[in-house]
Amino acid sequence: MAPFAFSRWVMPELHVHTLLSNQTHSIMRLLKTFLCLTLLTALNTKGLGEESPQSEVSVSEWVTSISRLGESETFIASTGNGLLMQPASVDSFSVEAPTTRERLYSHPAAVWAVTTTTDGKLIASVDYRGNLGVFDVTNAKLTLHENALERWCQSLITSPEGESVIAGNEAGKIIVWNLTEAKATKTIELEGHAVTGLAVSPDRQTLAASDGSGHVHLLKWPTLEKTGKVKVSETPAWCLSFLPDGNQIVVGCGDNHVYRIDNRVDAKPEVIATGKDWITNLSVSNSGHIAAAEVSGSVHIISHASSGVRSPKTFNAESGVWALNWNKDQELFVGTRKNGIARIGRSWDWVPEPSTEESSTESTEEATDPNETTTTEEVNKDQASKPKSEEKEPEKENGEPKEKNEAPKLDKPETPKEKPENAASDKPTEKE
Repeated sequence: MAPFAFSRWVMPELHVHTLLSNQTHSIMRLLKTFLCLTLLTALNTKGLGEESPQSEVSVSEWVTSISRLGESETFIASTGNGLLMQPASVDSFSVEAPTTRERLYSHPAAVWAVTTTTDGKLIASVDYRGNLGVFDVTNAKLTLHENALERWCQSLITSPEGESVIAGNEAGKIIVWNLTEAKATKTIELEGHAVTGLAVSPDRQTLAASDGSGHVHLLKWPTLEKTGKVKVSETPAWCLSFLPDGNQIVVGCGDNHVYRIDNRVDAKPEVIATGKDWITNLSVSNSGHIAAAEVSGSVHIISHASSGVRSPKTFNAESGVWALNWNKDQELFVGTRKNGIARIGRSWDWVPEPSTEESSTESTEEATDPNETTTTEEVNKDQASKPKSEEKEPEKENGEPKEKNEAPKLDKPETPKEKPENAASDKPTEKE
């Protein structure tokens, strides 16, 4: 969740980075209030004047990022905590059972982003302190490079060649870290605004970076030579992704809009969808379906076509959404703030998890059949009764989709097999 460049409010040993916008200041005040309430609640569980062991602080887990392990049927999820300096884990889950996760390794602080090499042999992750973790899947061995990325990074991706990872930190610096040499081989500073998202074009020629000032920077890959930038919004541009042809980029911003721009420095932003809250994460499928998440928990599926964009279909999770990742074109995995990992099937309905109390349930394969909608008590009866071909897409007025019926909520997923002592609560970022 994905997940972002925000003002930082944490314990005194952390420094403060403030984006100069009214929205950012209001978000920071809201986050301060939330974290204070979280801490007070944890202390009150023991009563005033009583000791409250750190291990008994109860906060909910937060899925911050999701990545496929190479070309396998296994996915990797990073987790974070409202208490940012507390240990957090990197977990794995299978396509068949996304709500059951197994802990692979831990970081000393909240983990913000995770990526994997194309061969599936290495997992890389970055935490709130700027530590880079590199996990050897074959040998189950973690190497932690302390302060390798210098500052908190909201974005971490694998280079097209698979030899390096590319990170963007809150100081506006892009760092290329060679996994074999275990060192930074290239760096470049943008304009001092936090780097919120990174993406490499399908032809491997362009690196795009979004930042907290609402710009998308275009650089040549692999030289990192700057070619220019595009002003997308007056609010932070939180995330971005290339469309499959590489000629266009979609960008999610703090003004609740999803924009589309051409892959060139003189591009003009076009609004293709509008939500009710700021956009936290974007993911584009191989065929061009765009998934956009909101901090409020809404997920929009936008069908992209060269002739235009159809009005999105919207689903609502039980808590904020920070991470999205497509399982090819079949289903979408959704990482939430408090409710683990959910998924949306190819029929564009939430896929409910099997209940152990029921004698028989529909299989995951049936729930994600492209020609059927999910048929359980969890799904809206009106949606379930309509084949996909007969469903009407929501109309769009002045660039803003009309209000849609809320999607059914999912059962709470299972926790990882090895539950960390301190799980996540809320992602304290400028986003909320």
